[in-house]
Amino acid sequence: MFNSFKGFTLVELMVTLVIVAVFAAIAIPSYQYFIVKAHKAQAQTEMLKVSERLENYRSKQLSYAGYIPDNENIGTKGIINIPYESSNTAYDYQISLIDINDTTKSLEESALGQGWTLVAVPNQTKNSTLRKSESLLLNSKGLKCKTVDVLTKASTDCGLNSKDW
Repeated sequence: MFNSFKGFTLVELMVTLVIVAVFAAIAIPSYQYFIVKAHKAQAQTEMLKVSERLENYRSKQLSYAGYIPDNENIGTKGIINIPYESSNTAYDYQISLIDINDTTKSLEESALGQGWTLVAVPNQTKNSTLRKSESLLLNSKGLKCKTVDVLTKASTDCGLNSKDW
C-alpha cells in the first residue's frame, strides 16, 4: 500500500525562514524610525507647552525670572525629562530651561529673566537609535530649530546642520 507522510521538507522550512528574515530586516529599521520620531514629537510638544506657560507667566509677573516648569525633575532646576519622572539615565529626551542671557542659570535662579531658551537633547547613552535623533532648540526670540548635532545649554543656535521645525 501507499504510505503518505505529512509534513514539510527541510527546503520548504528554510525558504520560509528566509522570507521571514527578509521581512524582519525591512520592518525593524522602519519601526525604530517611527519610535524615534514619536519621542521627538513628544519633546517638541512639551517645549511648546512650556513656552506657552512662560508667556502666561511673564504677562502676570512682567519677567520670566523665578519660573518653575511643571514636571521639573526633583533636585535639578530647569530640567524636564521625557517621559516625566524618568531618571537621569533612563529618559528619552532631556529639556533644559535656561536664562537666555546667562546660560549657566535656569530661569528659576535668574535675577532678570529677560528671555529664555529651551534645549532638548536625546539620550546619548540609552540606545543607538536615539543617538541619531535630532536636538531641538526654542527660545523667546522666536528661534525654533533642530539639528543632528548634540546641543548644550550654552547653544545659542543649531549650527550649520540646522532646520526649522
